[in-house]
Amino acid sequence: MSIDFPHELDEDFDYFASDPPDLIERLHRHRETRPAAWVRGWGEPALLFTSFELVDAAFRDEETFPSAAFYGTTVTDVLGRNIQCMEGDEHRRNRALVSPYFRAKNVAEVVPPLLEPVAHELIDRFASAGETDLVASFTKLYPIKIILRMLGLPLESEDDVARWAMGMMDIQHNFEFAQRCSKDFRAFVTPVLERRRVAPEDDLLSQLATVEIEGERLSNDEIMNFLLLLFPAGADTTFLGLGTLLFALLTHPDQLELVRGSLDEECRWAAEEALRWVPPVSMLPRRNPKEVVWRDIPIPAGANLIFSTLAGNRDPAAYEDPDRFDVQRRPRASLTFGRGPHFCLGAHLARAEMEVALRVLIERLPSLRLAEDADARIEAGIVPVFRGPNRLPVRFDA
Repeated sequence: MSIDFPHELDEDFDYFASDPPDLIERLHRHRETRPAAWVRGWGEPALLFTSFELVDAAFRDEETFPSAAFYGTTVTDVLGRNIQCMEGDEHRRNRALVSPYFRAKNVAEVVPPLLEPVAHELIDRFASAGETDLVASFTKLYPIKIILRMLGLPLESEDDVARWAMGMMDIQHNFEFAQRCSKDFRAFVTPVLERRRVAPEDDLLSQLATVEIEGERLSNDEIMNFLLLLFPAGADTTFLGLGTLLFALLTHPDQLELVRGSLDEECRWAAEEALRWVPPVSMLPRRNPKEVVWRDIPIPAGANLIFSTLAGNRDPAAYEDPDRFDVQRRPRASLTFGRGPHFCLGAHLARAEMEVALRVLIERLPSLRLAEDADARIEAGIVPVFRGPNRLPVRFDA
């Protein structure tokens, strides 16, 4: 007997179409009453997982809920056939070829010298003004500049690359524009990649062009598909995460003072807590390829799934007083970067970027504070699955 979709949803609300002001309360209610709840996603019935236990287990169960079942049919026209769209040996091979640069040891040794100069360069642009919007002048630009430097791509193209990166993430709502952004990005990178094939330099693009594992190299298409994922996923999510970190500290002055008192120790933990408190990607879509009874939950074939990292990270079964922002929390690892074989490749880089940016901002602007009339809040980004502050008007003593 086949498993059917429910005749009635637990909540007739589309979590991929709207951003309700009471989102966290809604997620809490579902977790308390039915942690696997039928809601809507892009107009269709979708099963929403809200407990830490279910989200964690679902991420790890790549056999039942393969990433490729969703991404392999929805993003390839824009982001190419990247590692999100792969499984099995193909995924292992491609991840092994691109991952060495992003391992924790390499990030700790190689990346920090890239981060501080970018943070100082951006702060230099507004340090004498006494005020700025940190979203517009810092958090949106910082990760784009870093990735351009890592890859050895032309720095003067940061505005174009930022526009393409944002546009490529809006696949569901603005597909034609996302495709144009992808095409423009390919045209921008291709001639540089061809030059690196012939004359490698000391940058990540050259490493991708020349790396070999068991005699195999990445093709131009494989490199391009990885970059098409790296720029939108790496830049957009880091700018949202960094914005949330700054918002959290500026709206919790006692926590900001704790960080100021021990920058070397607490910047790292403040970043980690912000990533738990409001993950940049709050809802990750998946699709169930075959009908299954998973953890006593009947799930029909073709069902849309929503893994809510935001809900899992606010689960009181996993974290004490989970809605509180506490930089001295020393939590178990959050769900923010996923689990299992598709754990976010850029997790170590994102953490380093946030930690260094926070330290430099506080060192350079010790009187940094939210403007009295600031209309700053955490809300949906270009699509509801992304979350971060809309703006961060701040003042400081120039």
